[in-house]
Amino acid sequence: MATTTATPVQASEPVEVVISSRQRVWRRFRKHRLAMTSLWVLVAMYLVMFFANVIAPYTDTESVKSQSFAPPTAIHVMKDGHLTAPYIYPWVRKFDPQTLLVGYVQDRSKTYPVHLFAHGTETKLLWAIPTVVHLFGVDAPAHIYLFGADQTGRDLFSRILYGSRVSLTVGILAIFVILPLGMLVGGIAGYYGGWVDNVLMRVVEALMAFPYFYLLLALFAATAQWNIDSKQRYLLISLILALVGWTGLARVIRGQVLSIKANEYVEASRAAGAPHLYIIVKHVLPQTATWVIVSASLMVPNFILSESALSALGVGVQEPSASWGNMLQQALNIASLTLYPWLTIPGLFITLAILAFNFLGDGLRDAFDTKRRA
Repeated sequence: MATTTATPVQASEPVEVVISSRQRVWRRFRKHRLAMTSLWVLVAMYLVMFFANVIAPYTDTESVKSQSFAPPTAIHVMKDGHLTAPYIYPWVRKFDPQTLLVGYVQDRSKTYPVHLFAHGTETKLLWAIPTVVHLFGVDAPAHIYLFGADQTGRDLFSRILYGSRVSLTVGILAIFVILPLGMLVGGIAGYYGGWVDNVLMRVVEALMAFPYFYLLLALFAATAQWNIDSKQRYLLISLILALVGWTGLARVIRGQVLSIKANEYVEASRAAGAPHLYIIVKHVLPQTATWVIVSASLMVPNFILSESALSALGVGVQEPSASWGNMLQQALNIASLTLYPWLTIPGLFITLAILAFNFLGDGLRDAFDTKRRA
């Protein structure tokens, strides 16, 4: 009887999974919890910004004089001990003989339900599509103020949403000017060296010698006589921020290009007769992209803060247009902070946006760090 010999089964060798550099960057970025949270916060803020016309119950200029400095409206969901649809009690003004101030009390004689997709003032969805539908609202003559009202009876919540279109985009617009200008000047200075490097860097250092914020104030003072509207002033702010913000980027790019231009592929391209500008744009500057991305994410919060400071001082975006900075003008005195603390809410959004961009920049910097393990 023949016997069969069992052939031993060899253990399969472990398969090495090849991970691309992009996957490593994304894996390192996901481990940074603050950066991931900040990313989603910024995504939510920009989505709300795009649909501000529909989400806001009122426009940024819609005012009710009788509701000046009205407190935030309380939304009720309980009535007679039972759960019910959301409703509000309107605010009515009442004179307090003890403090000699006009205050507000709730008029509980009638309730006003909060409607979803309520009809209101006609606006344009995404700046193009006319619509009268708002995410929520109440029937007239009542008004709903989630964050209270300002001095002229305008809804702070609506103005914050509209103001985000200025405060959240002024830095982005400036970046589109800063990146190509700073990279090109820094790339040319680092690539050519010699007298070209000396001339360009002396110009950069001369511009950096001026105090940043005071230079902005001086430029706005010089243009104060111009008869410009809010949109033109917004573009002017972005342009001025770009003109004073590209120098730091150019200086760092120049230092990186000094080391990159000595690489073999740059020498080979030069030996092949490629034009110098082509080598700079095609081979040299792309190697600085990692640092540029991180730098851009860290520059945006500085521009948000600069625009807010300029607008709060009255030299930025002017009323009645809304920005987070000019909304803080009414909160620049102790009396307003004491009596109407809700006027400081725009400052909370400025702080949130700045922190989110800074944490995002920290996460990107760690993710692009090749010395860190995935």
